[in-house]
Amino acid sequence: MNEKQRQICGHLRELQSSEAADWLMERYPISNVQWGEALLFIPHRSWEKRDQIRLAKYYFSKIPFASALGYEAFASFMSVTSLISVIRDLVPPSAEDRRLIEYHLAPVLRRKAESDRDMTAVRSFLDALA
Repeated sequence: MNEKQRQICGHLRELQSSEAADWLMERYPISNVQWGEALLFIPHRSWEKRDQIRLAKYYFSKIPFASALGYEAFASFMSVTSLISVIRDLVPPSAEDRRLIEYHLAPVLRRKAESDRDMTAVRSFLDALA
């Protein structure tokens, strides 16, 4: 992370959770080529649950991602069931897109699953994805 990015992280930590979420979505809208930079900042502060969901719904509307980075960013602080719940609603109908999501997301979910409930949720989601 460069100095400018560290400053942005510091700024985000100074804001309330909802203000920080608004700030990110305004400065890194998904319509902007640089939107992916927001994924670098998201794991570097605590988010209230409603803001976790709001950010995930907003940035996951760009799935499938070309790498696991976006999934890993949100998996670093969201529960497995919350993460799956958001993604489930945004999965595109294309079989090719679904395979790409599974390719990058499955390892992230399997690493993150800690309980029997999590593992059951992961298996169920991945079965439905295929």
